[in-house]
Amino acid sequence: MAILRTVSAMYGGRIQRFHVARDVEEALSLLSAYAGAGALLAGGVDLLRGPLVRVTGLIDITRIGLSTVAETRGGLTVGATATLTQLLESPMAARYGGGILAQVLGDVAVPPLRNMATIGGALVSAHPWGDIPTALVALGAEAHLHGDKEAKSLVEDLYRGQFRKVFRSSVVTEIVFPPWEGAFAHEKVGRTRSDIALLNACCGVGLRDGSIVWARVAVGARPDRGERLPEVEQALQGRTPSDALWKEIGELVEARVEVGDDRRAGRAWRRRTAGVLVCRALKRAARRTAT
Repeated sequence: MAILRTVSAMYGGRIQRFHVARDVEEALSLLSAYAGAGALLAGGVDLLRGPLVRVTGLIDITRIGLSTVAETRGGLTVGATATLTQLLESPMAARYGGGILAQVLGDVAVPPLRNMATIGGALVSAHPWGDIPTALVALGAEAHLHGDKEAKSLVEDLYRGQFRKVFRSSVVTEIVFPPWEGAFAHEKVGRTRSDIALLNACCGVGLRDGSIVWARVAVGARPDRGERLPEVEQALQGRTPSDALWKEIGELVEARVEVGDDRRAGRAWRRRTAGVLVCRALKRAARRTAT
């Protein structure tokens, strides 16, 4: 009841009930019963950020066994309520993708916030300036959901559609990161180290006999959500990493990336910086892959 009183006070008394779900089915049942006026609660970061206007009931899903981290067939499966700190401290996560998860999560916010925030919350909130959504897209992460039925979808595909509508009636149970024979790297520009991104990039490459056999390039905080650049990825395949290649790719990124203005940065700066960030990330990823 203390939690209910605290949260309700934050929202002017609108929150009337606080539930602790025992399993996914109960969470879904409660979500359905509220008919749009209920919200799932895991880390609660977004709850602190601002009012959820229509919400009168909160459904705590932190006790339904979704905080696991496991290696699966060379990839990684992470429960939706695993905190960013839990992932940062996981040896399995540290090994994945040349250490990309540890790098991205280390670039997100500050330790107290990472102790609260969950990987599922980052997926669902999908803030355009977030570093994690950009990484999820670049890494080809797959979201597993329970709604009317169980479903799987690439995060990239979810973000192209009406994902907020999907998340309002579903419980994200886990995020599956596929195996990659290569490495990724993340680059970010913010006003401070712990600030949200003015622009970010997550890129990966795989090498065989010194040539690039696959590439993944995603740019986020454009100010829109992270999106891949397939034309840039294709331009990298079969090429040998070199300063000349990175320069060529930087110019291609500047020509192809879709950027815009907002109150924090201008379109021209974002376009120019995107090329620089992608080149830095690719260079680091190629170096990690070669070692």
